[in-house]
Amino acid sequence: MENKRHLPSLVDLLALSHIYNSIGSGCGAFIGALVTLWYHQLPVNVVLLLYAALATTLVSSGGFLINDILDINIDKINRPDRPLPGGRVTIRLAWGMYIVYNVIGLLLALAVSPILAVATGVTIAGLALYSISLKRQLIVGHLMIASLGAFLLPYGGLAAGHLIPTIYTVPVVFCAFFAREILKTVPDVEGDRLNKVVSIPMRFGSLFAIRFSQMILLICAVGLLTVQLVWRLNILYMAMIIVLIWPLLFMAIFGALKQPEDPGNVQRMIRLSKLLFLLSATAFLVGSLP
Repeated sequence: MENKRHLPSLVDLLALSHIYNSIGSGCGAFIGALVTLWYHQLPVNVVLLLYAALATTLVSSGGFLINDILDINIDKINRPDRPLPGGRVTIRLAWGMYIVYNVIGLLLALAVSPILAVATGVTIAGLALYSISLKRQLIVGHLMIASLGAFLLPYGGLAAGHLIPTIYTVPVVFCAFFAREILKTVPDVEGDRLNKVVSIPMRFGSLFAIRFSQMILLICAVGLLTVQLVWRLNILYMAMIIVLIWPLLFMAIFGALKQPEDPGNVQRMIRLSKLLFLLSATAFLVGSLP
């Protein structure tokens, strides 16, 4: 009975896997594959879509896992309620989950195509490199995660056999991820300082980091329009941008002008920037309906 008391709960395992963020990544790959099949007028292969989505979800969770494992000392300060620093999940179990997630993700990608398996391996290596060293270097880590995030839709396109049209989404999605990565470092200054992580808020101040992120989000708002120059999307795409995405974007950009460093405003901007990717991906999906 004593051992059972220490078994991690399903809630803690899902939290350690960052399940919501990982499923969001999987949805991005699913949408990327689906719009590619529509664009090239190919039959929709449901198994292919699910394999690509699940592989992305698992590899994404693996990336979060290794980051949490290596950042446990930082999270003891910044996020002591998380499963690892809270002692509710062991490091050994977390490493085991990391290996299982990545192996299954690779096998699923290989079942789709060898080139997708190669792309999956590169993604796993990039996420590991980020957690091991790149995140401790100014901007470099942000650029790595933004680049991997920008590849989510093209990853689905690659699963469907073509990078066009999903490659057209890369600049906009990159900006959304880059802004979010910078914003995420603002509440973590104390833990980062003690663990010698060089971040934009530490080097230039939290206010600069927030203003910089707002500027990038503004570029993202404009960039959503430019996709139409290379990818002919239907009128529903513009409707989603004007009615839904722009109001949320401008709320994130201008809502914190008076008190940008207020913790509530920062967390609100982080949540909105996270939502931006899924809304943009949905807009691409709706806008490409055949």
